[in-house]
Amino acid sequence: MVALAGALVACADAITAASSEFPVRFSVSNNLIAPITISIDGTPYIALSGGQSSPVTVSSRVELLKWTSAKPMDAHGTPIPDDVGEIRVGVGGINGVLDITNVIQDKTYITARIFNFTSAWVSIGVFDGSNVTCVSVLPRATVTGSGFTLTGYYRLTANTEIRAYHDPLGCTGSYVSWPTSQLKSFEPKSGLVTLELDTAP
Repeated sequence: MVALAGALVACADAITAASSEFPVRFSVSNNLIAPITISIDGTPYIALSGGQSSPVTVSSRVELLKWTSAKPMDAHGTPIPDDVGEIRVGVGGINGVLDITNVIQDKTYITARIFNFTSAWVSIGVFDGSNVTCVSVLPRATVTGSGFTLTGYYRLTANTEIRAYHDPLGCTGSYVSWPTSQLKSFEPKSGLVTLELDTAP
């Protein structure tokens, strides 16, 4: 009789636990230029290219969703680190739509596409007010068109500059810069700013 009572209690507990778990549905929109990967409980769930949206369903027991952006490749095919790491989002705070933009946790980030109309190879660096991060090589223009590169996402502050350096490998020597005032012309939500190099450093 005691065993039967214990079994009934265990069964009731299992039913209660099961009934307390339910699916939570919302959609995710990626407004960034870079693709993103979303993971749930440490397991990759879905990848979204820039401009894509997708429905997401998770258990009510999931507290955190994590996402990270893909990193652009340098001239040697190596991913270039940027300022966007793994971003954690509380599922309980998502009200129907998770809108991923260049404003992340109240901080603004930008990405640049840069066209080179000069005959010089240059290196691209991001200056944060005290340090320069060398992020990309910008090829020279050819008879068929301009040189081109795309940076990752970097935080925009009052001191941020993007620089094109004379040294095509090490972000040293003379440079041409695009100041914060120009970088603020980024596209809403994507954070994309288009820059042109018309004079070699």
